Formats: sequence, C-alpha cells, structure tokens
Amino acid sequence: MVCFTEVFDRKWFFLFLVSVVFSLLTLLFLPAILQRFSFASHVTFQYYVRQLLFVIPFLPIGLFLFSILPLRKFLDYSRIINNLNTRSFLLIVFFLSLIATNLISHFFFDHIPQGDAVVTTFQAKIFARGYLWVQPPQFPQFFLKEMIVHNERWFSMVQHGHSFLLTPFLLLRIPWFLGPLLGSCSLLLFFFFMRECTDEKGAREGTLLLLLSPIFLLISASYLNQNSSFFLTLLGLLFFSLSIKRSNRLFPFLSGLFCGLAFFSRTTVVVFVLPMIVMMVLTKRKKAVQTIIFFLAGLIPALSIQLFHNLIYTGNIFQFGYALHGDHQLHHIGFGMGKGESTYGIAGHTPVKAIINLCYNAFSFSLHLFGWPLISLFFIPFALMRRKRTLWDIFAITVIVVTIVFFAFYWFHGISPMGPKYYYGILPLLILLTVRGIKKTAVRPLVSILVIFNIVCYIPYSLRIFHQEWGTNNRCYHEIEKMSIHHALVFIQNLPGTNEHEITINRHNYLSVAFRNEPILKQGSIIYAQDLGETQNMQLMREFGKRKPYVFKYYAGGKAWRLQPFVNHALETETK
Repeated sequence: MVCFTEVFDRKWFFLFLVSVVFSLLTLLFLPAILQRFSFASHVTFQYYVRQLLFVIPFLPIGLFLFSILPLRKFLDYSRIINNLNTRSFLLIVFFLSLIATNLISHFFFDHIPQGDAVVTTFQAKIFARGYLWVQPPQFPQFFLKEMIVHNERWFSMVQHGHSFLLTPFLLLRIPWFLGPLLGSCSLLLFFFFMRECTDEKGAREGTLLLLLSPIFLLISASYLNQNSSFFLTLLGLLFFSLSIKRSNRLFPFLSGLFCGLAFFSRTTVVVFVLPMIVMMVLTKRKKAVQTIIFFLAGLIPALSIQLFHNLIYTGNIFQFGYALHGDHQLHHIGFGMGKGESTYGIAGHTPVKAIINLCYNAFSFSLHLFGWPLISLFFIPFALMRRKRTLWDIFAITVIVVTIVFFAFYWFHGISPMGPKYYYGILPLLILLTVRGIKKTAVRPLVSILVIFNIVCYIPYSLRIFHQEWGTNNRCYHEIEKMSIHHALVFIQNLPGTNEHEITINRHNYLSVAFRNEPILKQGSIIYAQDLGETQNMQLMREFGKRKPYVFKYYAGGKAWRLQPFVNHALETETK
C-alpha cells in the first residue's frame, strides 16, 4: 500500500486545504461585502473583482498539484528554457512577444489607440503633417479635451516623446506596430539587464515571466507612451548595470542619456535617478565621483530636451502642457481640497486616499503582474530576507519605495484593465525580486502550474472582458464605411444614463474616433465632434455648412448603436 507521505508533501497539502477554505470564503462572501462600498461599483474595480472570482479556484488546484511529489519533476520550466542556447532563447521570446502583442492589437484593440493614447496619436498626426502644432479650431470644446489651446496653438498636453517615435509608423501606415516592436525589444534589453544583476539562468527565468505578464502583453499591444518610456528606461538600466561592473566611461554616460530621453515620454523615470547615484557611490567607491559625472553628463542634456520643448510650447521651461489644461484640478499635485476629482467618496486628495490608491495598485498587481490568483507579489518578500541579500535587491526595493512615495502625491490611482499603468516602469524590478524570491523558495514546479493557468485561463479571460466592455472601438467607423458616407460632420452622442458602466462607455465614445480627425479639420473627409446638444451643435454646423451632419449614438445600455442623419429643427427653420 502506498503511504500518503510518499505521494504528497504534507506541508503543501495542508496549505492546499487552507486555500480551499480561503477560496470558498472569497467566492461566497466577497461580492456581498463589496456591495457595501460605493467605490466597488466602479467598472475598473469590477473588472479585477471578476478576474479574481474567476481565477481564485486555481489557487487550491495549483497547490494540490504541487503537493503531489511525483508530479514535481515534470513541471520545472527552468529545465526547458535552459536547454536552449542564448541566441535561440532570445529569438524565440522576441518573436513570441511580437506575434502575441500583434494578435492582441488586431483582435482585441482593433489596431486603434486606447484611452490616453488617443491624444498621443493625434499629436503624432500633427508631426506627420510636418507641424509642431496647428491652428486651434474655432470651437475646440467639440474635440479632444486633452488638446491644449495656447497662443493660437493646438497641441497635446501629453509629453511628446512617444508621439515623435510614432510619427514614422504613422507615415508607413502601421502605427499599431510600434508598441509590439518596442515591447519585444524591451524583452531583449531586460534579459541582458537581468544577466548583469543575477546570472544567465536568472535572466532567462525573468525574461519568461516578463513575456507572460498580462500587464506587459496588454500595454505592449497598445499605443500608450508607457512603451517608449519602458524601452528607454530599460536601456538606461542596462547601461547602468554595465557601469557598475565595468570601468568604461561610456556606460554611465549612456545610462544617463537614455534615462533623460525616457523623461521626454513620461516623467516617472525620475524615481530611478537618485537610487542610481546612491548605487554608484556604494559600488564604485574611489571612482564614484567620476562615474556620477559621466552619468549626469548624459542625463542633463537629455532632460533639457523636455525643458526646451516646454519653452517652445508653453513659454516656460518648467511648465508642462498639463498645467495649461482647462480642468486644472485633474493635474494638481499634493494634498488638499481641489487636488483632483472626488474618488472613493473622498473630495480632494488626502493621505487616506493615497493609502487606498496604494492598496488598489497592490491588489491589481497581485493579479495582473503574472495572472496568478492573488499571489503575483508573493515571492518578493523572500528576496529581501537578510540571508544572501544583494545590492541589486536593495536597489530594486529602494526604487519601488521611491515610486510609491512619488505617486502618493497624485490623487488618481492610474489603474485600467491593462494594469497599474503608473507603476509600469518598475516592472523590471518587481520581476527581478520575484526571480530572486523563487530561487530562495525553490518552488519552480508550482510556478510552472501557475504559468499554465495564466496562459490558458487568466489572459484569455481578461482579454475577453476588455474587448466586450472597455476601451475604444471601431463601431462608428464601421457604420460610416458601411453607409459609404463622405464629406460629413458626425456628432458622437453619449448615453443618457449615469451608472458606472454607462459613464465608462461615454468616456470612450468620442475617443474611438477622435484620432481619425485631420489636424486641420477641414482637410478630412469626415469631421468627428462631440454632441454638445442642438444649440451648441448649430455653431459647428454653420462653420461646416457644406457637410451633411450625422449623429452616432448608443442605446440599450450601450449594447446597441446606430448612425443616422442629424435632424435639427432649428437649423431647418433658419435655412428656410
């Protein structure tokens, strides 16, 4: 007779039983508990709750499979990836990433920009037409609110680094390809960075985890400026890691240069700078001053590009486009009333809201970092245990802490179904600590099981929710093509409701077509405008009187839509 202990690991079998109870309690009581809190009704939060309720049963299943001793020897993914030579491994992960992100971009994002990326794409269209800015429209309130009107100039409030990179892809008519290309190249950079921080095996393991990270796949498939910032930051980290081990003066210079260029896409790269300088002091010692000088020699001129850009666009080197946005409260930094919109029922920005935002980001990362049921961050504490802790562990946790403090002063959590976007820049360091933690706990077969669940269940389910309920879409565009409409003015009408689902749909209604406008509106076959009501719409219809007006509207809670001629009785009377 086979003994129980010969088949099962008693410790992990006990954890399996505990996880069964935990999962059942979560499934039975979490929905009822969340109904008591108004913020839990928000669509984005509900997205992650649905993900959690879907994947939480896989926690006990995974622990049960891992507790079976004979099964473990077949589930060590490290043996598979380490049997390949370095070139083959890198080619495989590069093309897997390129294929996967392009498929997501095509089938789930419709090859169009999502959310914040719409205004970045529109600015790239301005560059592609040979302009730095264009003349603002007579009635800018009908168009993208993220476009700034300043000194007779119309330009994006978002930093323009990513728009510059997107411009040649727009000219080639493949703008959707930039994100997947940058993401796939970032995988290679991350491998070389990890190899400097750990070893060849650690680099391969980390690269595999990054490749299969839902947040990485979704953002890499998008037009978001996080892609260029991530790529340039990884270049900065790679040359920084090379400068730590080697005496070549070019490495710290290039590290500073690429970090500075990343600032032109997103300001968040600043969280790396001070920890980098401290790391140089700790590792280079006598050559620390020289290394820091070369680092700053690359960093400062690159940072100056953004400052010079500010001077050209806003007239003040320290004033970003955000500061000129009509709704100032959206971009206020710090605590107090009037700092941002009301969230969680809390007006302004408070330390309590900062803590809630942090917990919300930790919750979404616990799922979306690797697609594991609430344990995507589980291995990081093990990397920070006193025994065999490295300087790279300390550097990683320092940057993470600085990032948390940095975003504590901003009112918004920054989470979307793509993941915690504001924290995307620290993804390499979270994976570095995860790899170190997995190595210390020696549970790679369990990780293999979780990786399989992520690929087969979590990623497909998250994409399905995203495609059905979130983001920009081609519905209006397809209706226009189906009806062969040209030389028209199309008003995009919002749903009349005020529930969270309809508010979310409304937020993306106009974004779904806004980027299709020509920077000089009259040059486009179709002009897309927001429906502001008959009285205000008449202003635009008078300006573009030769274009036939249409209205695109949702109904039935956003599940149905139609495009029809715009009937304006007041304008008809006026014409007669």
